[in-house]
Amino acid sequence: MPRIIIIEDEFSPRQMLREKLEQHFPDMEIVAECENAEDALIEILRLRPDLIFLDIQMPGKNGLWLADELIRMKGETFAPPDIIFTTGYIYSEYLLKAFELAAIDYLVKPVSVASLEKAVARYRERAGTTTGLQNLMNALHEEKLLKFKSFNGLFLLRPDDIVYVEADHDYACMFFANGTKEDVFERLGEIEKKLPPETFLRAGKSIVVNRKYIRQITDTTLQLVTTSANYRVELSRSAIRRLKERLV
Repeated sequence: MPRIIIIEDEFSPRQMLREKLEQHFPDMEIVAECENAEDALIEILRLRPDLIFLDIQMPGKNGLWLADELIRMKGETFAPPDIIFTTGYIYSEYLLKAFELAAIDYLVKPVSVASLEKAVARYRERAGTTTGLQNLMNALHEEKLLKFKSFNGLFLLRPDDIVYVEADHDYACMFFANGTKEDVFERLGEIEKKLPPETFLRAGKSIVVNRKYIRQITDTTLQLVTTSANYRVELSRSAIRRLKERLV
């Protein structure tokens, strides 16, 4: 009988997951529930579960920190449990691909019975292996991912996913290389601090642009082009002049 720990900081999602597991998978034993990653690490070392359901975003240390710690502790006397991530994140296409390539299961909250059944089936197929988790952690460490807040939660991006960012009062709108956009609940100045300065430039008071995508500059217009999108940004003549000076 697989032994399970549920790690989720919010009561309602934790309770819903427990009820679905108990109802649909009576052959699995839930041995503990934890509200944060640090307590979960202690319980994992104490109880040695076979599988954990791990929320990614939690106050303090997050789920990826815990997954990394488990990999670091792997040895002759400790085998990390298999992990099924639960998440409310919005992911870049890159991160979703990283999960898929690493063969790590993940469930988007609220968790449906169908997705839970699929994840458990995949777990049973590869129970006891940690190759997928190791591959995922390697991918996350190698790729520099930026974290932002949106109306729907948190999302992760590579710098090259972002074409430009425009201030919108206390928030901002982020325009992506794939032609989509997302409202970000952060001030432009806060966002700019996260962006690599060698790649992103201020274009006036309210816009930050990715210099890699600049294709044409006129007296009042900046054209930004990717393989999937073509953006035209209106700027003042003084902003255009300062931008040109920085590009020299």
